[in-house]
Formats: sequence, structure tokens, C-alpha cells
Amino acid sequence: MLLALAIGVFVAAAAYLSYLIIERHRALESISRYNITFTVAQGINEFVRFERSLDAYAHGDVDKDEVQLRYDILSNRLRLFRDSEFREFTDLSPDREALVADLERAYREIEPLVRDIDQPGARRQILAILDPLQPRLVGLGSQANQYGGQLAARDQAELLRLQWLFSALVAGLIGSGAWLIVLLLTHNSLLTRAHNELRAVTVNLRHQEEMLRTQNNLFDAALNNMSQGLCMFDGGHRLIVANERYAWMYGLPPGELRAGMTLREILERIVAHDICSQEGADELFTNHQAAGDLTRPAGFLHTLRDGRIIAVSQRAMPDGGWVATYEDITERQRTEARIAYLARHDALTKLPNRIVFHERVAQALARARRHGDQLAVLYLDLDHFKNVNDTLGHAVGDALLRSVAERLRSVIREEDTIARLGGDEFAIVQLAIKHPADAGQLARRIVEALSQPFDLGDHQVLIGTSVGIAVAPANGEDADQLMKHADIALYDAKSEGRSTYRFFEPQMDQRLQARRALELDLRGALEHGEFELHFQPLVNLTSRKIICFEALVRWAHPERGLVPPSEFIPVAEEIGLIVPIGEWILRQACSEAMHWPEDISVAVNLSSIQFQRSNVVRTVSQTLLETGLPANRLELEITETVLLQESDETLTSLHALRALGVRLSMDDFGTGYSSLNYIRRFPFDKIKIDQCFVQDVATNKDSLTIVHTIVALGRSLEMTTTAEGVETQEQLTMLRAAGCAEAQGSLFGMPTPASGVAALLQKPNPVPDIRSGR
Repeated sequence: MLLALAIGVFVAAAAYLSYLIIERHRALESISRYNITFTVAQGINEFVRFERSLDAYAHGDVDKDEVQLRYDILSNRLRLFRDSEFREFTDLSPDREALVADLERAYREIEPLVRDIDQPGARRQILAILDPLQPRLVGLGSQANQYGGQLAARDQAELLRLQWLFSALVAGLIGSGAWLIVLLLTHNSLLTRAHNELRAVTVNLRHQEEMLRTQNNLFDAALNNMSQGLCMFDGGHRLIVANERYAWMYGLPPGELRAGMTLREILERIVAHDICSQEGADELFTNHQAAGDLTRPAGFLHTLRDGRIIAVSQRAMPDGGWVATYEDITERQRTEARIAYLARHDALTKLPNRIVFHERVAQALARARRHGDQLAVLYLDLDHFKNVNDTLGHAVGDALLRSVAERLRSVIREEDTIARLGGDEFAIVQLAIKHPADAGQLARRIVEALSQPFDLGDHQVLIGTSVGIAVAPANGEDADQLMKHADIALYDAKSEGRSTYRFFEPQMDQRLQARRALELDLRGALEHGEFELHFQPLVNLTSRKIICFEALVRWAHPERGLVPPSEFIPVAEEIGLIVPIGEWILRQACSEAMHWPEDISVAVNLSSIQFQRSNVVRTVSQTLLETGLPANRLELEITETVLLQESDETLTSLHALRALGVRLSMDDFGTGYSSLNYIRRFPFDKIKIDQCFVQDVATNKDSLTIVHTIVALGRSLEMTTTAEGVETQEQLTMLRAAGCAEAQGSLFGMPTPASGVAALLQKPNPVPDIRSGR
């Protein structure tokens, strides 16, 4: 009976011993498997390395393959998050499961971007996808660390309990008798093995602890090398961790931030270092508190005392705490503000541009409709601005535009708006006028202000301005229509002689439409053969014979009749048609001259546009070659508009023409303000006295004095002088007495078609004999 009881006890003890052994093995197995912290830490480490590789790629320090390699390593690390032991950890929290799902989804999204990392914007898109996940991943690492420690502590306690039970069982079995010695030896053998296994587990735990310490160091390094500041608070609003970037951003010395500090304590230190005002700190505290109560990520801006702007992004954690990142976006904000300003303002004058002006006009019209007011749009164009740019350079031109803007600011009211629309065009919207005359008064002030000399360093510049005015609602009820009508009025003011202003009138639009119709007809006139040449004789006052004919173009319009050059030549110059027309005139004139006697020359006027937009020297050379006209029978007449350019190219062209053997004549001498300077600088053979002096030569003593002066100047420079516009015998007498060598005008013959040239040449004495009175 006792033996049976002993055997029963032995069997029960053996069974219980087997149970203890199995439980010990399970405990040991659990301890060896708890490697969750290492898995998360490695994932974070590879996450940071991947982002670093993106930054290095942006600076050219690594290549595309290195980025792809870091992506593949990180993808392999993230697959471990789906292993069974880690899944137990993530299944404990929906947020962890969601984070793992977000990570997998994010890395699926960036996979094509990594392959195409060399495409513009790919790196920025990757960072935009990954940056929101970084704080969450850091939070996951902290939770994994806590979770692994809890499991290890639990299993160690279980092993200790089993050890005590095991020892108690051994003590009981020793008292059972010698016949159990074999079982005890066996038990001791198992115990020794278990002890060895426990020692191995202890060594393994120490190794894992060392690895965890290494991972923590890597984690700290990753945190402190982030380009953003980061801090994490627990559910009690006490600091868990903050990186060095956060402390530096808020001016806190190293070591001043410690785990366990409250947000309020941190803010008090920030205020103490004068980085942030107390009001700013209170606002930041309130924003953090409000964002901590939200389940979704929140963001807000924080401005420091020194003007820096910090963008804060905050996300709540499941335990009631939160993690936030801080980024200094000061330069980005300033750049965006500067870009926005430049998009709406003129960079040179700092005035609003066309976009803003259009908006202001629209706003002013809306206000006028509400209050029953009138408003005016004044369109300005500077007179002779191109001459300043061409003669003094663009630097002086820019300085002039800035000075013009300042003067315009001084003549308008604060509520009015002035804008630079482009080039030398400005516009003003004048609000709440009682009568259109108010706009006229402003226009007069503008014309007067801009007619005063401008002192621009070493230069004093004189310009003027033309102003077109449109009044609302009489001249338009929308911004586009009002600005269009002001522009039409400006065109009319310029055509009236500049330095004046005009109000819009409906007939102005009609005249503008007529001009556009003239442009359209002019574009087809050359192709349709509607131009013809007339020739006016030029006589030698000594020999009393015709020595040259000046070629004058006429437009035989099929409906308008004969259109004089004064109407269509300015239009042709403005739209660029003067170049082909001028080439046709030159070719036709040279061809006609080949039918005249060899001692008769032909004179052709050249436009300044021909010098700007064509190779004049090549055109003249080819024309002489094609027509066979000797170069010494061709005179080219040039006005001051050509010489105003005063460029090396113009001077080179004039010398090249002279080298061909062509004679050069300065037309309308005496009307420009720089005529004397030009005849000193350029190689002219002849100067033609403008008819405005010739017409008054018999009645105006000053005109006669000017003629005498020009003749004397031409004689001293060995230049022939020609008087234009001679109409009476009295004028001729005075001009011959003054010493003019040649003359041209209705007294000797009106411009005639080519068919009438022969008749003029057959006249024996085209110049009347003063002595005989004929």
C-alpha cells in the first residue's frame, strides 16, 4: 500500500516535474523571441538612413543606385513588422496596426518615385509622403521598448516562480527514499541543463540590452541630425524626448531640456532666454493644448522675437501624449512674399503693374456704381523717352523712369492709384471726381511736372508726356473698355503734337479705325503696284541748270486717290513697311535715273527704320549693281532721326556708303537740337537748309541770319548747301546773295511723274535770271 502510494506520489511528482520542465522551456523560448525593440529600432534607423540618402542625392553626394539600395533595405526591415511576434505587439493597438498599414502603403507609393528619383519633384514628393510618418514611427519605437521590457520582466518572474517550485519538488523527493535516487539524479541532470539554458538566456538578455543601448544611441543620433526640431510628451504633458535641433531653435543651452519637464516649464525657459515673449509663449501653449485634444494631425505657426517663423506639426499619441515637429520656414515665407510682390509690382519703379491696375479700376468702377461717383483713367506715355535710351543708355533711361514715378506720386492723391504698364507707359485711376474737369486739372499738373528738367547724375534730361483721359461711366463701365478708350485718347494726344492731354471722344475711335484701315490697305499697296515715284528738280544757282531730281513716293490708292507721303510714310515707319517700300523706291529711282543724262543725279530719302532693321549698305550696293547706275549719281538724304541713334553701327554704315562713292546729304538741317554735333561726327557732302528758314528769309531778319550762318558753316566744312522750299523770286534773290549753291522748290518745278522729267530737262533756264527779271 505504502509502495503503491510512494509509486503514486512518484508518478505524480514525475508528472508535475514534466509539467514544470515544459513550462520552463516555454518561458525560455518566450524570452529568446522578444526582439520587438530591436526590430523597431532597426526600422527607424533604416528610415533615417533612407531620408539621408535623399538629401545626399539632392546635393550630388550619392547616386540613384544608393537611394534604391537604401529603399530595398528599408522595405526588408518593414516586412519584419508583419512577423508573428511583432504582429502580437501591433494587434494590441489599432493605432499600431494603422501605422504599419500606413508604412506599407507609403512605401508602395514611393516605390515608383524612387525608381524615377532623377525626375523633377520626385524627391520632394517622397519626403512629403514620409515626413508625416517619422514622428509616428518614433512613437512606435518608444512603445516597443516599453512593451519588450514588460514581457522580459514578466517572463523572468515566471522563471523564478518555476525555480522555487522546482526546488520544493526536489526537496520533497529527497525525503521519499533512496529508491528515488535515480530519479533525483535524472532530475538534477535536467536541472543542470535548465540552469545552463537559463544562463544562456541571461547572457542573451545582456546581449540584447547592449544592442538596445546601441540602438538607443543610433536613435539619438537620428533625432539630433534631423533638419526639424522634435519633442515628445506623455499623457501627463511631461517631456519624454527632445532633439538638439528643437533646443537650438528655441535658444536653449545644451542640457537644459530634461525628461519629465512640463511644457509650461520649457516655455518659461524659452521666455527667460528672450526668444519668445510671454504672450507668444501663452499662445504656443494654448495651441499645443488644443492640438493635443485632436485625433487628427494639427499644424500652426509661431513667430519668435527675432522675426523667425516656426511651423509646428503636432500629432496625438494613444496614451494621451503627443509628438510635434518644428520647422523654421522664415526664408520660405519671405521668398513667397517677395514672389507675390514681384508678380504684382514693377521691379524698377516699385509701382503696381498692369494686373493690379486692372483690379483697382474694376474696384473703383464697382464703388462708383454703389455711390453714384465718377472716376477717371489717365493713360500716360513719355515723349522722347526712346531718344534718351538710345543716346544716353538704358541705365539713364531706368533712372529717368524711377524719377518719373516719384514725380507722379507727388501730384496724385493718396487714394488714387498709379501704375507702370510697361516701357514708358504709366496709368492713373482718379477716384470720386465731381466733374471731368478734375481729371483735366490732374493731367495739366502731370504735363507740367514732367516737363521740368530731370537731374540724373551727370545728365540733365528734358522730356514731356502725353495723356489720354477716359471718364466713367460716360466713356465705359468696365475696366477693359475704360482703359481702351484712355489709350485711344492718348494716341490722339500724341498725334496732336505731344506734351498735352486729350479726353476720349467717340470720333477718336473712328479716326483710329480709319488709321487701321489705312494700315491694312498699305500692307497690300506694294504687292498691288499702287506706289509711283514723282521727281522734283534741284538746280545749281551758278549754272542755272538742273543737276539732280529728288525721288518722292506717291500712293495711288484705288479708292482714296493720290495719298501724299505725309499721311502714309509715318504709318509705314511705325509698322515696319518702310523697309520694303524704301528698297522699292531706291531701285525704281536708280532705274529711272539711267534714262537721264549722265550729269543728272537722283536723290533718295532714307528712313531711320531702314538703318535699324536692314543692311542699308548691302541694299544700296546691290541696287547700284542691278540697275547699273554709277554711285556718284546717287545722293542719299538722311534726317536727324537716323543720327539720333549715334551708334557705332550707324557710323560704320555711313562710312561704308561713302566708300561706295555715294553722296550723303543731311536733310532738314537746323531743325534738330544736335545738328552741329552731327555734321562734325558724320561724313556729309551736302546740308539742306530746312524750308522753315527759307520761307521767312525775305521777311524775317533772324531767318536770313541763320541761312548766312549755315552757308558759311557749309563752306568752311567743304559741304554744299541747298535751300529747300524756294517758292518766290524774292526768296531766290536773298538765297543767292547769301551764297547758297543749290535750291529746290516750286519756283523751279513741282514734283512730276517720271514721264515729265524729260520736259523739265528741255527747259533752257529753269533758274530765273535775277538781272533780267526772267
